[in-house]
Amino acid sequence: MHHNHHMPSSLSEFSWSELYPPSVYIISILLAIIYFRWIIKGKDGTNIATKWNIAAMISSIILYIAIKGTPIQILGHHYLFSVHMAQMAVLYLMIAPLVILAIPEQKWKSFLDKSPFISSIFKALTKPLIALLVFNTLFSFYHIPVVFDAAVSNVFIHYTYHFILIVTAFTMWWPVLCPVKELDTLSDIKKVGYVFANGVLMTPACALIMFADYQLYETYRNVPQLYAAMTPSEDQHVGGVTMKIFQEVIYAFVLGLIFFRWVKKERARDNADLEMIKSQNNRLNPEMK
Repeated sequence: MHHNHHMPSSLSEFSWSELYPPSVYIISILLAIIYFRWIIKGKDGTNIATKWNIAAMISSIILYIAIKGTPIQILGHHYLFSVHMAQMAVLYLMIAPLVILAIPEQKWKSFLDKSPFISSIFKALTKPLIALLVFNTLFSFYHIPVVFDAAVSNVFIHYTYHFILIVTAFTMWWPVLCPVKELDTLSDIKKVGYVFANGVLMTPACALIMFADYQLYETYRNVPQLYAAMTPSEDQHVGGVTMKIFQEVIYAFVLGLIFFRWVKKERARDNADLEMIKSQNNRLNPEMK
C-alpha cells in the first residue's frame, strides 16, 4: 500500500500540526534541557563545555527542526525525492558529526567507563574499517528501490531503518572526529584517507540515482507535481546530485579541519624543538645570554 495515490495537490491542504509537527519541537526542547542541565556539567556541577561544544549542539537542534519540524518534512516524505535526499544529507552528514562534537570529552569518557559491555560494543562498532563499511553499505542498501519503497510506506520499517542509519552515521564519523584522546587512534594522514574512502563508497548509490533513466521509486511516481519546474525524473537526478554535492562540501570541510589541526600540531612541535635547541645552546654557552 503506497501513500501517494490520494496526496493533496497543495501544501495548504495539510493541517498546521502536519506541517509543523509538535513532537519535533518537544523532542528539541527536551534535548536542549538534557544537554544544558546534565551533559555540559562536570561531576562537581561546573560547566565543562567549550563554546564550540555548545555551538555544535545548538546548530544540530536548529538543523533537526529545519528538516523535521517544517513543511520540508512533508515535501521530502511525499512529493520531492531531491528534498528527501537533502534531509538525509543534513541528518547523517551534518547532525551526526555535530552531536559528537557537542559532547565534552569528559562526558564521553564517563559514559564509556560506566559499563565495560557498552564500551566494548562501542569500540567494535567504531573500528575505522567496520564503521566505514557498515554505514555506507546500509546507506546504499536503503536506496535500492524495493527497500526504499517498503521503508517509506511502513512506519515501523521507516523509523527502525533510520534509527539504525543514525547510529551507524555516529560510528562512521567517530574515527575522524573522536573527541577522546585515548581512543583517537587514526593519524591525520589516515583520517584523510578515511574521508576519501567514505566519499568513494557513497558514490555508487548517488550515481545510480543520478544516471537512472527511469523513475526508480514507486513512492514518488504518481504524486501531484507541486512545482512545475521539475519532472519526477529530473527531481530524482537532482536528488542524486544534491546528496553528492552535500557530501563533497562537508567532506572537504572536514578535510580542511584535519589539515588545520595537523598544521597546528606540527607548528607546536617545531616551536617545542626550537625552545629545546635554545635552552641547550644557553646551557652550553651561558655567556651568550
